[in-house]
Parts: sequence; C-alpha cells; structure tokens
Amino acid sequence: MKKKDMQWQDKTVLVTGATGFVGPYLVRELLRKEARIKVLIMDSAGNLTGLENRITKAYGNILDRNSFHRALEGTDIVFHLAAISNVNYAIAHPEETFETNATGTLNLLEQARQNEVEKFVYISSSHVYGIPKYLPIDEQHPINPLEPYSVGKAAAEMLVNTYALNYGLKTSVIRPFNLYGVGQSEGFIVPSIIKQAYEKEIVELGNITPTRDFLYIADAINGILAIAESGEGIYNLGSGSETSIKEVVENIIGIINPNKKFVSVEARKRMGAIDIPRMCADVSKLKKLGWLPKVSLKDGLMKTIKANGG
Repeated sequence: MKKKDMQWQDKTVLVTGATGFVGPYLVRELLRKEARIKVLIMDSAGNLTGLENRITKAYGNILDRNSFHRALEGTDIVFHLAAISNVNYAIAHPEETFETNATGTLNLLEQARQNEVEKFVYISSSHVYGIPKYLPIDEQHPINPLEPYSVGKAAAEMLVNTYALNYGLKTSVIRPFNLYGVGQSEGFIVPSIIKQAYEKEIVELGNITPTRDFLYIADAINGILAIAESGEGIYNLGSGSETSIKEVVENIIGIINPNKKFVSVEARKRMGAIDIPRMCADVSKLKKLGWLPKVSLKDGLMKTIKANGG
C-alpha cells in the first residue's frame, strides 16, 4: 500500500464542473479534509447550495481563457470535471462537445502551467476504450472512442499527457466507469430507472443485455482522492464487477415495487455501431494506492432510492 502524503489543509484546490453530479460530493469531502476550495462556475451555484460561505466562487467559461485566468492564481491542485457528459447530447452537438471537452481542457491546462499549479487531475471517461478487446479492461487497453463525447475526452487526455511531458506538470487521468448515486441527472441509466419505477406503469429501457461496471459515488470520491494524493498517470475508476442492465433494473424494481414490469423498446436503443456490449474495469492499479470499493451495488441502489424518498 502506498502511503498517502497529501495534507489537504495546506492546499488550495480549484474544482471545475463543481455543480454537476460528482463535483458537489468532491467539494464536500475536500471541505471535510479542510482544504481551501475554489470552484469555477458559469452562473448559479446549483448543487453547491448551502456551501456558499465555505467556498470561493470564481466565474468564468473554460472556452474563454481570459474569463478565468485569475481563478488559477494561488491554486495548488486542479480537479477538472467540467464537460459535456451526456452521450446523446454530444452526438447531436459534436462541435460544441469537442470544443468544451478538448479545447476547454487545453485552456485550463495552459492557465495551470502559467500559474505553476502543483497537480492537475483530469476526470476522463471509460468511453474512450470503445468496444473492449478483452475484459476486465486495464489501463493499457487501446483506446477507440466511438462518438463525439469520447473523442473529446480522448483528445483531452492526450493534451494532459502532453503538458506532463513537455512542461513538467504533475498530472493524473481518471477514467470512471458507471458512477451512480443521489443527484445524478435523469439522462443516466440508474436515475432514469428509479424515476420510471415510481412514475410509470412499465419501465422502458433500451438494450438490457449490455453489461456495465457500476460504482457508488462515495467509493468513487474516495478513489479520486486516493489518486490525487499519491497516484500519477492513468487510472480506471470502477468496482471491478460486471452487471447487466437487466440485473440493475431488476434490483431497482425489487426495492421499489417487485410487481413492476419492464420492457426493452427500440426507440431507446443506441445505434449498434456505438452500443458497447460489455464493460468491466480492472482496478488493480488503483487498489495499489490502498483503495477498495466498500458499497455493493445492491446497497448503493438502496441508499440512492432511500435518499430520493423511497
């Protein structure tokens, strides 16, 4: 086990994408560790409501480097989460997606370099792997992005690596698999199923045969911080377990209403060319940092449903 040597109470941390799903959890945990927190936001504090007096808000757009250059002043660690992350939206808006996910990352990296930031942690995606050639997927697996979202993420990864090699910027790239928990957008599979299970007679899904690697948000945050504290290079972030969409929906309706029915409908299916049949992370590299997932899928779904009023 590698020793964690980060003293967060001595660090000033900038978080981009702090108003999304993962960001608020990360901010709260960093506050618990007594780090000084700055968040880069475009308008409202969103999911950070209630934390306004404990964080510093910097307003700016990652596509406009001049709008946020002062946000990096005095910053030790950057967690870069800001991105267009909905795959269907990305397919419909490829130019906006690439500019945000790739060019936006370049702008942030350049400001980090100029301000001599200590470490840059980039949250990428397991989507960069495309259709896996083998399972479980380790970090040496070739990348093969299949749609605009993952193309932008892969390009951003290369930019992060370039800044590490050319400018000595200390970096980590994290590839999350399917994270879930309270506060996630209904465009993602778990909250979509939960919402339908409460509101519809029959839960409608796309293809239910694909498998994914689901990781509860609390375990994800612990993994992100373990990497930030003592990891360098690329890391998978998942549970290391493979679960079908069918199993997930059965678990959810089993908790909410065992009599609920579900059906696979053609309109919800992704194009065959980009529909990934199986996903499962090899997280042995992350485990070497002393991290282990603690929340089972069943328990994580139960926590998510209960927090949503179930």
